[in-house]
Amino acid sequence: MTANIQRRAFLAGSAAFAAWPRGLFADVPAHLATAWEKPDGTATDAVMARRLHLDLAGRIPTKAEAQAYVESSDPGKRAALVDRLLASGDFADFWAMRFCDILRVKSEFPINLWPNAVYVYHARIRKFVENNEPWDEFGRALLTSQGSDFRDAEANFFRATDRRTPEGWAEAVAQTFLGIPPDALPEKQRAEMAKYLESVRIKSTREWKEEVVFSEGQDRRAELCDLLFGRRRADVAAAFHALVRGWIFGPGGNQPAAAGRLGLKDVLREIALSDEYARGSVTGGFPARRIDAEVLDDALCSLGEARRHYQSPAPEPFSFLPGQRRTVCIEDGSISSSFLTLFGRPARDTGLPDERKSAVTSKQRLYLFNSTRLHDLLPRVVMPGGWNNNPLSKLPLAKRVDDLYWRILGREPTDDERRHVTGLWKRRGGYKKKGAKPSVLLRDVAWCLFNTKEFLYRV
Repeated sequence: MTANIQRRAFLAGSAAFAAWPRGLFADVPAHLATAWEKPDGTATDAVMARRLHLDLAGRIPTKAEAQAYVESSDPGKRAALVDRLLASGDFADFWAMRFCDILRVKSEFPINLWPNAVYVYHARIRKFVENNEPWDEFGRALLTSQGSDFRDAEANFFRATDRRTPEGWAEAVAQTFLGIPPDALPEKQRAEMAKYLESVRIKSTREWKEEVVFSEGQDRRAELCDLLFGRRRADVAAAFHALVRGWIFGPGGNQPAAAGRLGLKDVLREIALSDEYARGSVTGGFPARRIDAEVLDDALCSLGEARRHYQSPAPEPFSFLPGQRRTVCIEDGSISSSFLTLFGRPARDTGLPDERKSAVTSKQRLYLFNSTRLHDLLPRVVMPGGWNNNPLSKLPLAKRVDDLYWRILGREPTDDERRHVTGLWKRRGGYKKKGAKPSVLLRDVAWCLFNTKEFLYRV
């Protein structure tokens, strides 16, 4: 084990595998800069393919998908890929996760939706994403909802808050549709908005944990919708665009014009086909972002052919999720793991976008450098499907290095990277040993690639 760690430390500190610089791209070697960015400052095809898959589908591309995009000479291939990803189930799964974050979809404290309500609410949110339902239409359905939280999914908007009062709901409405967090909402505006919600009531039923949302007295919620999605539509549109752009470019970026479409797919398509999105991350100024905890877990499980193990902490009803289920598909914010917590998955307590943490920490670095779980995945990463009659085992070392780079980073290795790995094999005497297998070296290479900023970030 010590020898492996020493060898890995050597690899990770080498020029070919330099990672974790003080400035994210301050020391990018020239051969990597050309792999990430074209001379005109735009992203290379390999980077663009990986970026689109991560942003739109919440996953890394397969080797076949990455190679097909890079090798295509079709000038319309970016638009074609964007349309294909927007129409995919992966898109609906990933972006439903994003909206579940801001709508506080979790069963346990302090939201207390309970599992039955969580699953119907998640299904409704996913339908909103999949069908490209305009944000204002979905918002009107949420704000005028009533009925059982187990059967009328939209009613959970009023339950998914720790303050089930007109003032608490006013804060949730302002935060969700106007982008105003509770601590920035003026008291006068809070009081005025609360007046529209004074008739809302919640009561329990005889069925376990079921609650019903209903109106008592004059129901003015339709008036609130007319105000938000009528007279203040421009403000709602601006907040919606800022929310979506924040997920792509990070907070504090250039803000769009107030007027605009309110269909999620329309907004994302416009962003993904823009010149701003096509910039490189070395000199072009594209903001790199560490990939989300759920996406990182899915990538490691997919490459290592591992099953996930998630279950609910609540004793009633106790939920087990299928091992093949993608992590981004977890409906309940209360179902988590030490890995997801470590890498910043939000608890969905507040619904604020900054509840998700994307900074890299020393604990994350230590996990990636020394994790037994990651170490145990490496044999399957190097030899997917196992050794029996695997055609990869018969390929020369350089070809197997190419295969690893395509599957992990979505590109082929540069000449310097390829020479570096084959040079290590040569110095270890691998070419002189009859029947020698480079599997140990390739495991170290895969481990190093997992520890690079290129894998951990969307560049």
